[in-house]
Amino acid sequence: MTVETTGRGASIAGGVFAVSFFVGLFLVGDQAGAFADSDRAFAELFADRSHRVQDLTGSVLLIVSAIAFGVFVQFIAPALDPGASRYAWTVVVRVSGLLAAAAILVAGGAFATVPASLVIGDFFDDPGIVTAQNLLPSLGYVMLVAGAMIPAVVVMVGSTRLGLYSQWFVWVTPVVAGLLIVTAPMVSAMALLPIWVAVAAVLQSRQ
Repeated sequence: MTVETTGRGASIAGGVFAVSFFVGLFLVGDQAGAFADSDRAFAELFADRSHRVQDLTGSVLLIVSAIAFGVFVQFIAPALDPGASRYAWTVVVRVSGLLAAAAILVAGGAFATVPASLVIGDFFDDPGIVTAQNLLPSLGYVMLVAGAMIPAVVVMVGSTRLGLYSQWFVWVTPVVAGLLIVTAPMVSAMALLPIWVAVAAVLQSRQ
């Protein structure tokens, strides 16, 4: 695989991730932002049929973003010979990227489950999930904050050791990563990840 092909692949996958994650996060924001709220609060949230469709759309986009992020990481950290000087960092970035992608995938599924059960229930005259509706959205939130953002930060910082980016981006990345890890419990702050990936994708497209 040539450097040009790798750069193009990384830029496409990174762009898909940035858009799908940002929009998906926005659409499921009410679920994620209601973390630790009572079951009644979620019951009121899911009672709105249009909101269920919004949640399902956002969940699907998160799942798409998980796949795109996994592909993006494999492009920016291509397989190297075990004797190469950057081999260890390549392994760290690839493994961390897959962990983050898996966590986003689980989060998307968790956010989708309750609204999907209610939508399907409407078609077949079944009740769907009507009790403990707060559990799965809470799982989705935890998977995003802890399961995805922590390894994503490792990807961000580790990728700067692979000689991929301009010096200014190498210096900026640890600052953005630090802000992300500190502010990740705020749903809106997680938008720092797709912004970083979008910039990294643009830089990759210029290779």
